[in-house]
Amino acid sequence: MTGTLPRLAGLACLLVLTAACTGPDKVLDLDEPQDPDKAAAQARFPDLDNPQSAPGAVAALNRPTAAPEIARVHFAPVVGVSIDKAEPLSKRLGPVGSANGVRLVPADAGEVTHEIKGYFSAFSENGTTTVVHVWDVITPSGQRVHRIQGQETVQGATPDPWASVTPATMEAIADNVIAAYAAWLKSGA
Repeated sequence: MTGTLPRLAGLACLLVLTAACTGPDKVLDLDEPQDPDKAAAQARFPDLDNPQSAPGAVAALNRPTAAPEIARVHFAPVVGVSIDKAEPLSKRLGPVGSANGVRLVPADAGEVTHEIKGYFSAFSENGTTTVVHVWDVITPSGQRVHRIQGQETVQGATPDPWASVTPATMEAIADNVIAAYAAWLKSGA
């Protein structure tokens, strides 16, 4: 019974996020945090126009494309995860994207194929922690055209579920979202 309550709470959070993110309107106003104390809950990806913002990530993003380019994507700030936990994810997206023909670009870059918005939730239960992630693929006109969902489970349970989440887990999520996005594009959907 003790594990049921946290699991239900995590699932309820996921359902609320999923319901709020199903349309092109700005139900959650994701561009600007409403409360300065909640700013850490929205992790921004490196500023691709400013190499000083995250030199390692920008260098990875500027590598030659390993596969023919199939899309130019902007990743919006993710919701529900702290900046320190999002950093391994953001650093991994560039090289993995490049290997799959997905070029990461700034929001104001021309000819952006899609914007991808990510939402995260984590909960601990029975000695493990599960990270649930949902990614909305948005056209330049603001229409959601695809949703990528997944979860990663890691060993360890703490009062703060994010304390059990390793950089390798976040890197695996980057691998999975890029692979799922590239597969969706290649399917012609």
